[in-house]
Amino acid sequence: MSFAITRRSVRRRLGLVVAITTVLGFSFAGPAVANLTGSTFEGNDGNLVVDTTGNTDWANVAGRVRGDDLASGKTDNSFGQGTKEDDPAVSVVTGSIPPQKSDLTRFYVASEFASNSNFLYLAWERSNVLGSANMDFEINKLAQPDLTTTGPKTLNRSPGDLLITFDFGGSGSPVLGLLRWVTTGATSQCFSTNALPCWGNRVDLSAAGEAEGAVNAVTVTDPIANVSLVAGTFGEAAVNLTAAGVFPAGTCAAFGSTFLKSRSSASFPAEVKDFVAPQPVNISNCGNINIIKHSDPRGQNQNFGFTSTIPSSPSTCTLDTTPDAFTLNDSAGVDPPSPIMTGTANTEHCANVPAGTYTVTEGADPTNFVFGGLTCSADNGGSFTTSGKVATITVAPNSTVTCTYTNKLLVSPMITTTLSANPVVVGSTVHDSATLTGATSDAGGTVTYTVYTDGGCTQNPQDAGTVTVTGGVVPDSNPITFNHTGDFYWQAVYSGDAHNNPATSDCTSEHLVVTKKKPAIATTLSATTIEVGGTVHDSAALAGTTPDAGGTVTYTVYTDSACTLNPQDAGTVTVTAGAVPDSNPITFNQTGDYFWQAVYSGDDNNNGAVSDCTSEHLVVTPKQPAMSTAPNLLPNDDATLSGATPTATGTITFSLFSPSDATCAGSPAYTQTLVVNGNGTYSTTNTTFLASTLGTWRWQVSYSGDSNNKSTLSACGVESFTIANG
Repeated sequence: MSFAITRRSVRRRLGLVVAITTVLGFSFAGPAVANLTGSTFEGNDGNLVVDTTGNTDWANVAGRVRGDDLASGKTDNSFGQGTKEDDPAVSVVTGSIPPQKSDLTRFYVASEFASNSNFLYLAWERSNVLGSANMDFEINKLAQPDLTTTGPKTLNRSPGDLLITFDFGGSGSPVLGLLRWVTTGATSQCFSTNALPCWGNRVDLSAAGEAEGAVNAVTVTDPIANVSLVAGTFGEAAVNLTAAGVFPAGTCAAFGSTFLKSRSSASFPAEVKDFVAPQPVNISNCGNINIIKHSDPRGQNQNFGFTSTIPSSPSTCTLDTTPDAFTLNDSAGVDPPSPIMTGTANTEHCANVPAGTYTVTEGADPTNFVFGGLTCSADNGGSFTTSGKVATITVAPNSTVTCTYTNKLLVSPMITTTLSANPVVVGSTVHDSATLTGATSDAGGTVTYTVYTDGGCTQNPQDAGTVTVTGGVVPDSNPITFNHTGDFYWQAVYSGDAHNNPATSDCTSEHLVVTKKKPAIATTLSATTIEVGGTVHDSAALAGTTPDAGGTVTYTVYTDSACTLNPQDAGTVTVTAGAVPDSNPITFNQTGDYFWQAVYSGDDNNNGAVSDCTSEHLVVTPKQPAMSTAPNLLPNDDATLSGATPTATGTITFSLFSPSDATCAGSPAYTQTLVVNGNGTYSTTNTTFLASTLGTWRWQVSYSGDSNNKSTLSACGVESFTIANG
């Protein structure tokens, strides 16, 4: 079984199961049009779209949760081994659903609080067309086990869990019922079995006017799953949980898991078959209220009295358990962490407040304090209005409404400051701005700005100017240039005047961080391509440093473009005022590709930097030797190798071609190969071959080359001799 969730709530407490049984032969009645009183949800029209403007349906209902079954076939799962509704111990098996049983595809569930009532909306879909249908929507407080895997499972049921039955006989409207999970008391409470725990006696919600439902009589479209549903394959219901007594007055309850089941027949104790796995939901009838006291400035040790209409039960309030009259004090100057779970000296936190409307009123202002304002916030459907010191709060299920009352202390202003920039790099200029709050409108005096090097604002003070306050407005400080990295703390001190006390800004609130510059280093080789044996050096230039940048630069040569293999030191130089000396010269005695890199160490005011390895690519090529030859009178020849490396190796091959081969293209008449050992002249040592054919004989000499020297070949007949009849 698989599922998809269209919305995940913060609190997960509801679980639902629907069970369906069917009989062949049926007719469907047309949908009704009236909604449950107090609800705008069209829960009895047998479709998923809004028919009347202003209403809601499955296509647009808020908080909709969706559960999907596994695809039909051998891999579909269901309950097996005789599992019944009253069994908390169930067994999950795989296999095709029998054709005469409902093959479930998905379900939907949603809930809302409207017109002071909690409403629950349910829907099911199946793939096959059958007659009657018997659905059971199980709603649990606790999360359920993973039913997507096979084997024995134990359902996490607790007292008060709900089972909403959906009984459709093949025509007309379905009958909706409500059962609760019972664990103690007489077995006469049980609807079917004669043993505890069990599902309790069923209440007929339809007869009581507390629920409505329908099965589609014509083909409808599911715009959520984008499927077409023929008649008899979709059913829906709406239930007023408040009217049904699920949320009795003066109590709070919450449900977090929902899943759907089908039974093999209309009998309640019949075997449970197909199901759609549990989905997390959030159904509750209570919310939270927070009342917070702020003094301005914060941290004033003064009690403030409040009255409210919040009930003390089932509400659970802290700091004060009697919310009708309580006192708050902002002496600590801090609020409890969010989300607020308990009250503190300045916060009255009330959980489990039943949905409804309540008022909170602050009492008379204490001496030297004046009411400064009231602000509120709300979530999850809660709302509020304010008028002076009165907050009118409407609590919705799962909502939190927070109202903050502020009272200002007279003639004791607070000074706050804001830096023009933070953090900054060394060499930057910063100024401070100060604002007086809580002062009289004609406040005068002076403000003195100072910069320190410690969080207590006592060490190494640097004057940033003293300015004159006019009408409570404070001019900015002088600009200060920071030429060294570190942590600096600004403080503004207000002198006060005849009607305003002196004030000092919080030292740690003006923490300026001066960071190192982030320079770049670029390099340039004295040559990028040389022959083996050549010498190269590197040059580096720093950009973006302070003018007095120091430190060192280390040059290194590598044999790979990642600058990791076979490092060769090219020297470390000292940087002075940002200038970088050249590297040591390096002689390259082997051909190949080399990559230079320069690494700047950085200093107190500048970060380190590394040049791009691949930008410093040096290619060392082989030398190009030269070849010359000189013939002998006898068929011998000399060849001189020059321009090669001193340790050149390889061979020199002498080839003598007869007069008939003027292009040296055929087989030589005579050949001799000599081993090369460096530059020099190499001579043949022929003592047996006689050149007797008349005409011009031509020599051709070749050098094989080696790893450091290229091969070379003389032209045909550059060296020749002619035999003629004299």
